[in-house]
Amino acid sequence: MACETALNSVNDKGGPFGALLLQIDKDTNQIIRYWKNHNQVTLTKDPTAHAEVMTIRSACKSLGVFDLGEIKKEDSLLDQPGDVSYCVIYSSAEPCPMCYSAICWAKLKVLFFAATRFDAAVPGVHFSDEEIYNELGLPYSKRLLKVFQCTTGNSLDAFNLWKRSNKVSY
Repeated sequence: MACETALNSVNDKGGPFGALLLQIDKDTNQIIRYWKNHNQVTLTKDPTAHAEVMTIRSACKSLGVFDLGEIKKEDSLLDQPGDVSYCVIYSSAEPCPMCYSAICWAKLKVLFFAATRFDAAVPGVHFSDEEIYNELGLPYSKRLLKVFQCTTGNSLDAFNLWKRSNKVSY
């Protein structure tokens, strides 16, 4: 279904990527519901509107949670048969670094993908994230993107307040 969504996206002038997220009952392993979406970068003029991110956003908004790895019945805005459910994600291609991070931040524990990042980088397709993968391992001074740390007298104030506050951790 993720690959079909990617194909439909190209036919609708979107990017060639699709994602499917399944919510599964923990006790029965039955699929409760699903969300699917496609790359919408060119449609929305939003460089973060990748298929995986859009699908995660939809699921989190519908469910009213930010942890898709364990969804408790009492926390969910949508009904579920058992006490706990979880989500898994399918992508038409290996996620880029941003989408991989979003998948981790959503606490998804399982990712399935079809095409590799190398398939996405071939001539004529040209979706290469190799530069980003390389950049992340370099010291700031060696990166192509100019990166500077600018500390101020209150650089850590928000973190210090966070440590002392009655917060919702994520």
